[in-house]
Amino acid sequence: MKIYMFGGSFDPPHLAHIEIVNRLIMDCDKLYIFPVKQSPYKVNEVVSTSDQRFQMCRLAFQSISRKIEVSNFEFNSSSPSYTLNTVRWIFNQFPGCELSIIIGEDQGAKLDTWHEFEVLQELVTFICFSRNNFDLNSEIQLAYIDDFNYEISSTELRHVLYHDLEKAKPMLHPHVFDYIQENKLYSC
Repeated sequence: MKIYMFGGSFDPPHLAHIEIVNRLIMDCDKLYIFPVKQSPYKVNEVVSTSDQRFQMCRLAFQSISRKIEVSNFEFNSSSPSYTLNTVRWIFNQFPGCELSIIIGEDQGAKLDTWHEFEVLQELVTFICFSRNNFDLNSEIQLAYIDDFNYEISSTELRHVLYHDLEKAKPMLHPHVFDYIQENKLYSC
């Protein structure tokens, strides 16, 4: 069984995240979306609650394919969220599966700083999507997708949502946009 996992703060999930999933969904048997409880690299950046991010991920991703499961596994783990713990959980659920982790180029540039990266690299493969031309460590094995041209970041998107709601609308799935408005997230 071929499984992909895509983790992140998803605060909020946007069209670049959706396009990544759309590009890969046909290549796997199952794709997990893991909104993280607390990324070790984004200690003070998460703005919406875990439940709000979980709901936005469900709205953004679950209609794409039945292969997709938005999981709250990381919300029940200790902070910060370490990818290795999630990888072990997946292997417990699906022994012998082939597992790949989907990352953006920003994370690819610092993969070797991830918690127990050496162990992680032995267990999984990495699929890295281009983003803003970060410098990647050439010694790290990964599948690099370089024809990805979405220049959206959740951090910048939150800023746009705060200042110009209509400008943010085309960057979001319509149901996510509605959810943000209904729940007055990001000071809409």
